Amino acid sequence: MSDAFLFLGRLLVALMFFWSGWAALSDIQGTAAYFAGLGLPFPTLATIGTGIFEIAAAALLAAGYQTRLAAAALAAFSIVASFLGHFGQGEGAMAFWHTQMLLKDIAVAGGLVAFAVFGAGRWSVDGWLQKGVGTV
Repeated sequence: MSDAFLFLGRLLVALMFFWSGWAALSDIQGTAAYFAGLGLPFPTLATIGTGIFEIAAAALLAAGYQTRLAAAALAAFSIVASFLGHFGQGEGAMAFWHTQMLLKDIAVAGGLVAFAVFGAGRWSVDGWLQKGVGTV
């Protein structure tokens, strides 16, 4: 039963990153403008790199392949991106919203740390490979 919940958890967390990466690559100009507003250098390159990273890492997490590495990378990315995008941003209601997004991203990073420490479970490519069923 726990493997089913690990699988579900991986899918739910991966969905957030896949959606975000897809949105970034679907509106490169808009995302780059947002990144430029945050003061990031090379905002178009940052947009493309971020989108590709989020989609690729989400796919690894969902499949449960190289889960510990993918989860650790996504956790670090979540913390850095959240502080760049939300810490100290906005006024009034928007400051509250940004604080909530910051805390949500930190919580997601916490879940990702759990995947990095404990792995993906048996319902994963990692679990399949660990059993010695085959190699990739």
